[in-house]
Amino acid sequence: MKMQKWIAVGVCAIFLAGCGKSSEVEEKQLALRSQGMQQALDGDYEAAIASYDEALQLAGMRAGNLELDIAAYKASAQYHAGELQKAIDTCSAVLDLKESAEMYLTRGMLYREAENIQSANADFKEASKLVSKKDLVMLGRLSYYMEDYANAKTYLESASKAGDSEAVYWEAELYWQMGNNDYAITLYQSYLEGEAPTHQSAYARVASWQIEQGDYEAALATLEEGISKGEDGSLKDLLGNEIAVYEQKGDFETAKLKMESYLEQYPDDEKAQREYRFLRTR
Repeated sequence: MKMQKWIAVGVCAIFLAGCGKSSEVEEKQLALRSQGMQQALDGDYEAAIASYDEALQLAGMRAGNLELDIAAYKASAQYHAGELQKAIDTCSAVLDLKESAEMYLTRGMLYREAENIQSANADFKEASKLVSKKDLVMLGRLSYYMEDYANAKTYLESASKAGDSEAVYWEAELYWQMGNNDYAITLYQSYLEGEAPTHQSAYARVASWQIEQGDYEAALATLEEGISKGEDGSLKDLLGNEIAVYEQKGDFETAKLKMESYLEQYPDDEKAQREYRFLRTR
């Protein structure tokens, strides 16, 4: 969820102690961060990485919370660009100079993606040492990632009862992982009905369940709402499921048009190419 030489040496240079920076420089960094975030949302991860690099280079010899935040966004962009090891390297360079629970969490997730479970769990444990005992959601997430489901349930249920919508999402993820899909779906739906849901994957989960139930109209509504959020990790699945629903409904013309749009975004998807050839015969 990272291509330039700055990754290893440059990060270290930026995090050396030194002079401060002007408000003008910080404003430029914030603008570049916003630019990078939009580029990432648009799927242009190479451009996003370049924007984040430029923002970090403006820090000169100083770093603070803003630089840590930008570095985390850069690691995410590198991951989505398919540069998993470079994303890990970005996190490692930061952690060599300043410990951060969020950065340990980020690197732990990247290690999990690389199937290095031992390193991932080590990072999750380090993150838990730095997290406030009041941050029930983070503690719940870390327990969940380490497959300590009993503690994860305790933390997340407490946060959920206190009205934390983020906890509802992670509680749904927990129950889904534990195999209680029906209850997980009710939690996902509750989360999506809340104020400003941000996890696109929740739409994908609910839509898949609605498709299994044969409720195609509800599934389409869920998919369209999720797709409207833009690129956030689950867009490809949402678009693919949308095509599948139109096929199930027998609306092959719409499915074909949707597939043409899909292939413009994901031209290397061989399975979709085969399906498109089928749709052209309908």
